[in-house]
Amino acid sequence: MEARGDRTADQRPGGATPWRGYLAALVMVVLLAGGMFALDRWVAETITAATVINVAWFALVGGGFLLWARGAGAMTPVAGALGATVLIGGFTFYWTSVRDNEVNEDVVTATRSADSAQAQQALGGETASNEAAAVQAEAEPKPEPSGPANLTLASGEFAGADGHAGSGKATVIEQAGGDRTLTFTDFEVDPGAEVEVWLTPGPEETGDRIELGGLKGNVGDQQYEIPGDADLNEYGTVVLYCTPFTVRIAVAELDRA
Repeated sequence: MEARGDRTADQRPGGATPWRGYLAALVMVVLLAGGMFALDRWVAETITAATVINVAWFALVGGGFLLWARGAGAMTPVAGALGATVLIGGFTFYWTSVRDNEVNEDVVTATRSADSAQAQQALGGETASNEAAAVQAEAEPKPEPSGPANLTLASGEFAGADGHAGSGKATVIEQAGGDRTLTFTDFEVDPGAEVEVWLTPGPEETGDRIELGGLKGNVGDQQYEIPGDADLNEYGTVVLYCTPFTVRIAVAELDRA
């Protein structure tokens, strides 16, 4: 008589071999992560839309793999991988896209506003300033205010864009040494993932831009250095742009002082 040995769950008829269960778990994780990245990058336009789409994607893919695992006897690796992916993905999404990141820099301030001619000259950058200085050197000397001073060149109020909320003031200040700084004060916008600070020719234009770096925080006072050759008479709009979702968070159109 043939001896009967104990059979494990993976040896029963219809049961999955161990490698099939772990392979299925790996494929599921890749599909979930890749789909989430693609949907956030090219489909979702707001954080709310991204949340709804991601939940639907996880339910569709995760549910499908759980149904397969139940019939194939591979529930443990698939369910474990799904749970870990949900926890890690949810935490990452919250940390990068939902929570407020508050900063409080000691931003530069101006003692007075530049007059219209000064503002136009200084906003034009180093080239325009050098040309204007050469012309002024040949002209009749004029009395100057006593001592160097920080000057307000332009400013504007932030407004939310593409379904987001935003408020605060953007100000371009020329420091006494000639450097120009963009400051955000009383500032608060919706949080976003990988938000960049750009200067553009207009609120709807994002292809032609001057990049000032990543947004330091979605709440609080902060400042950014403006390149010396940047012509702010042409690039007179501040755009906060969320690169993963390819949407604007907020814009501020700068008016000369």
